[in-house]
Amino acid sequence: MSACTDRCPVRYNGKSFDLLAGLGRERSSFAVTPVCPECMAGLGVPREPIHLTGDGADVLAGRAHVRDRHGRDVTARLIAGASACLDALERAGVEAVVAKEGSPSCGLYQARTGRARRQTSGAGVFGAMLLERDWFLLPDTALASPLRWWDARRRLHAWLWLQRREIDSTPRLQETWHVLKYLVQELERPLADEIGRDVAGMGAFDPALAASVRARVLSALRHQSEPRRIRQSMWQAYARFRKRGDLAPNEVCVDAPDEPLGSRAVAEELLQLEKVSYQHELLFGPSPVLARSGPYRRRDPR
Repeated sequence: MSACTDRCPVRYNGKSFDLLAGLGRERSSFAVTPVCPECMAGLGVPREPIHLTGDGADVLAGRAHVRDRHGRDVTARLIAGASACLDALERAGVEAVVAKEGSPSCGLYQARTGRARRQTSGAGVFGAMLLERDWFLLPDTALASPLRWWDARRRLHAWLWLQRREIDSTPRLQETWHVLKYLVQELERPLADEIGRDVAGMGAFDPALAASVRARVLSALRHQSEPRRIRQSMWQAYARFRKRGDLAPNEVCVDAPDEPLGSRAVAEELLQLEKVSYQHELLFGPSPVLARSGPYRRRDPR
């Protein structure tokens, strides 16, 4: 994690955030490696705020610079600090990174540029380096609400499960896609349709196509969903369970997608469905891989 998001007072003004506080007891499920590129650059705390003259990719390509409030060029120092943080994360064996969005160093999809430090699209310097890696990346905004965190957590577990899963036959690929297709359909329907056609059309096992399917699904799982799509996906899964008789009457209740509901209430419904699905060994499409279940459990194993 960006160190400033995990209670480390390393921001330019000496302040910090505690983004994991909202996770409650769940925070103990994660080992955290905090890193700060600006501290590793030797810029100190407190320090002059820095800004970019272009996005992070431009800085790394030599087309833009990093300057402090007085116009001093600190480009080389920040690149060195970001590289040192990458080395630390690699030594720690991390697979997921939470980065401070909007930061000129850590921002993944937004960073502050110009002397007015306007927030613009594009990554910071460290963020641009992270985007080149195969890690699961999350902006810190993914922990901003229970619903956003639920979305991030389920995609993280699915991503890790797919990374570890051996796919060495056509039936194995088809089974893997069966587990993840509902989630990918929610995230990127055109891509899901494309992958579905590729998997359905595979006869003899094609390692190159299997690798392509894995890569495309892993990429899709890194993109956050929208609350509207999450609720619709949850309702569809709930309706399937009820239609098949998988749930006892009044065992769990889910509000229809058109009912007004706050993000915390939606997250609570999702957690209830996850729990019931696990107890009944059902495949809950919106969240197909649960942290405590290891390999996913199927109602009708084949």
